[in-house]
Amino acid sequence: GAKEAAYLTTSGADPLVSQFTPTYGMVLNLLQTHSITEAKDLVERSFAQYRATLYLKPLQQEITELTTELTKIDIQLAPMNVGDFSSYAKLAERLREERRLLKTLQKQAEDEQVRSISQALLASEAGTILYLKGKQVKVSSPIPAVLVTKEKGQGQSPYLVCLSATNRWYVATTGDVVGLSGLVGREFLNIGTIQPPDSLNLKPGEVKRGTSETEALSALVPSTPEVTVAPEVMAQAQVVEAVKTQLDEHPLQQWGNPTKLLKRHSRRLALQTEINQLQGEFREKQAHHWQEFLNLMEVLRIFDCLDEVKPTAQGQATAAIRGENELWLGLVLMSGTLDELAPHHLGAAMSALVTETLRSGSYTNYSPTLAVTEVLDSLKPMRRDVFKLQHKYRVALPVWLEYELIGLVETWALGVEWSDLCENTNLDEGNIVRILRRTVDILSQIPHVPGISEALRRNAIRAIQLLDRFPVNEAIN
Repeated sequence: GAKEAAYLTTSGADPLVSQFTPTYGMVLNLLQTHSITEAKDLVERSFAQYRATLYLKPLQQEITELTTELTKIDIQLAPMNVGDFSSYAKLAERLREERRLLKTLQKQAEDEQVRSISQALLASEAGTILYLKGKQVKVSSPIPAVLVTKEKGQGQSPYLVCLSATNRWYVATTGDVVGLSGLVGREFLNIGTIQPPDSLNLKPGEVKRGTSETEALSALVPSTPEVTVAPEVMAQAQVVEAVKTQLDEHPLQQWGNPTKLLKRHSRRLALQTEINQLQGEFREKQAHHWQEFLNLMEVLRIFDCLDEVKPTAQGQATAAIRGENELWLGLVLMSGTLDELAPHHLGAAMSALVTETLRSGSYTNYSPTLAVTEVLDSLKPMRRDVFKLQHKYRVALPVWLEYELIGLVETWALGVEWSDLCENTNLDEGNIVRILRRTVDILSQIPHVPGISEALRRNAIRAIQLLDRFPVNEAIN
């Protein structure tokens, strides 16, 4: 905390060093000597170069690229009225809807016509003018023909033998009839005695050229199909045509293909939205470290380490500590809970506060003593409070309280030989040394913490003497 605060105060913006995040100690040490405004300036200056060069560079680059693309589109679309894009889009959407409605009406009219034709065919007689197009009469437009005879077909529907206006014989099904002349008050031709030729295979889809004998009759068949359009279909077709005319005469037409222009405008709107979102994210990340600082301040206030922005006695004690979570360590040391512990017990208890969780499978044969575990158990409610508030304010700092190695640390403080210590754990010697040195480090800070009891100060000094021997202290051999 104090180390980082001093660095912030005295250094420039070194991107390699500015990657650390704010801690409780940093907050308290800065606020002991600086106003909140000065502290904010120091924090933001320290992290500014890091943000610009490493942390936010990809985001900034993306914003730049999107802004460049947006500028190009703005220049291309500058001569056009922005309102024309929305009006054209609305008209295009209306045209789609009107066309959809037209198709629906056409389908309904066709279905109604099929029902009418089916009923009319039941009573149709030779000489009835039909219009053929369908599965068995594969033509591009309906063929006018005269019904000559009905032949027994599959099921209840007969086969229809017809002579077309082009003097061809067709064998069709009722499903191939798409119209009857007039339907109501139908037109009839007098076919006389004409009958299909014997050579015509009475099978749906059969076609055979007529003869000179049938030519006179075929000439009487209307050569142009009779087109009947339902009134509602005709009215809707006129609506579709009117909307299409509006689109064809729309102001956007003078600038090129309106569909392409509309896509470009849609891209412009999407770019504006995306750039706004990214800029918001950029601003949020720019303020990230200061927000972390403010969150730490809130937690410190709740634990009576700050009175508004001024460190209290508890805060001054916490500021004197270096560690991963100075608040947790300061609360424990100032609580008085450790004051009566013997030096070897104090060393063991402090190791629990600074040792991270061991990897799975690690063990030691040295069990913790009751005097230490009872003290550590009494700290659990306070630890839960720290966890809860850190979670609320999104503070991601560890709150260690690890029991696994306190027996090993206590045994070392009681004078066991190094070889015996190592034989009773599966931790390698390097890890054991690291844990003991970390414990010695936190113990060495205790005498300098303002406001602690004299007993705790004295026991910490004695605990250091017990623990700080070879190989923990390599200078002693």
